[in-house]
Amino acid sequence: MTLSPTDQLTAVTRTVAPARSGNTIALSQTFDASAEQLWEAVTTAERLARWFGTASGDVVPGGRYELPEMETSGRLVEVDPPRRLQLTWEYGKSSSDLELLITAPEEGGGSTLTLRHTVPADAHWATFGPGATGCGWDAALYALAQHLEDPGADLMRRLGSFAGSPEGADFTRATADAWYEAHVAGGADRKPARKASVRTAAAYLGEEIEPE
Repeated sequence: MTLSPTDQLTAVTRTVAPARSGNTIALSQTFDASAEQLWEAVTTAERLARWFGTASGDVVPGGRYELPEMETSGRLVEVDPPRRLQLTWEYGKSSSDLELLITAPEEGGGSTLTLRHTVPADAHWATFGPGATGCGWDAALYALAQHLEDPGADLMRRLGSFAGSPEGADFTRATADAWYEAHVAGGADRKPARKASVRTAAAYLGEEIEPE
C-alpha cells in the first residue's frame, strides 16, 4: 500500500549536524525491500529512470555519472554493494559530498536507506538552511517508496503531476517545516532557522522569497 504524503513525512528521520567541510543533512527511511533490491533501485540507470531521472555512468570506484535532467554529475568515490555508495554531487560550480548507506534494522524486516549530504556552510546555507537540500531528498525518498512498491511502473509523469498539485505544495511546506525542526534540534537558533525554512518552501513553490 502506497504511503500517503502524511505517512511519508513521519516515515523519514531527519538530522542536521556540523561537518568539517560544512553541514551534513541526513535522512533515513526503512523500506519493505532487501538490501540488494534497494541497491539496484538507487544505482542502475534503468531503475533510476522510472522514479528519479535519466542517469548514465559506471558504478565503480573512480567512475563518473551524469544526471542530465538535473544538470548534475559527479565522481564515484567508494562503491561497496549492497551497503555503501559515496560520491561527489557537482552542480554548476559547486561540489558537495553524498553518501548512501543500506543497513538491516535490528528489529523487523526490510532494510534502511540512510542518505547523508554534506554541503558547504556558505551564503546559500545561511539563506535557505538544510531544507534547500533536504526537501529535494524528501521528495526523492517518497518517489523511491512508490517505486519499490511497483518497480516496473514509470512514475515520472505521476510524480510531476503530484509536485504541481495543491497536495504536492502541502508536502513541500511540510518537509520544509520538518527540516526547520531538525535544524533547531541540531543547535540552530529558532528565528533564523524559521526564516530559512520559509524561504526554502517559497523557492521550491516558485513564490516570492522574503528578503533577508
